[in-house]
Amino acid sequence: MPEHLQCAILRPMAMVLAALLVSGCQPGEQSGRTDRTGKGMPAGTPPAARHVPPPAPGPNFRSGRTIASPGVADTADLSAEQMTAMFYTAIAQARPDEDKAAICVGMQGLSDGQVRDAPSGVVERLAGALRLPAVPASQCGFDVTPFVIATHAKAILYTVRVEARDRRDALTFWAVATYGNLGANGTQFRLVRDGDRWRAERTGLSVTS
Repeated sequence: MPEHLQCAILRPMAMVLAALLVSGCQPGEQSGRTDRTGKGMPAGTPPAARHVPPPAPGPNFRSGRTIASPGVADTADLSAEQMTAMFYTAIAQARPDEDKAAICVGMQGLSDGQVRDAPSGVVERLAGALRLPAVPASQCGFDVTPFVIATHAKAILYTVRVEARDRRDALTFWAVATYGNLGANGTQFRLVRDGDRWRAERTGLSVTS
């Protein structure tokens, strides 16, 4: 049985990552294969406790609706530096292809039951980092690819889901890049303090569709 399980059974109308949330697809151990970013994944990483893959889109997504619910995600006790580090980790999952003309940005905080909009500062930082227009995820829909509803521009969707915070203030989170209805990369990380900065460490769980 291969070390890395590919999530291949998707709901036709709910698209790829809604199926990742509600179907039986499960994350597996990372193998030594190369991901979409072209970087090798470390082999032999022990799996952490199994989690349901991150909602991006979330259970609120249905065909014909927006990817996320309006309103800013729960960011209580999260610094701008922490959020930037988590979303830059999402960018590292996959960068926009040449046919992508925009970025959609969603987030699920600790108290959120579904994907909501990332804070405006995060949206602006991703736009500057990738030099593409960026909008909150509630302004985006999903067809063959994510798209901006107002302009119909094809987009890539970046989503962060914060799962837990421990007593040492380390965060467990999923970082996901969704670029098509059969195209998404997601990895679970722990965000830990490293001197005066925050560093994301892989837990060993990932999903690819």
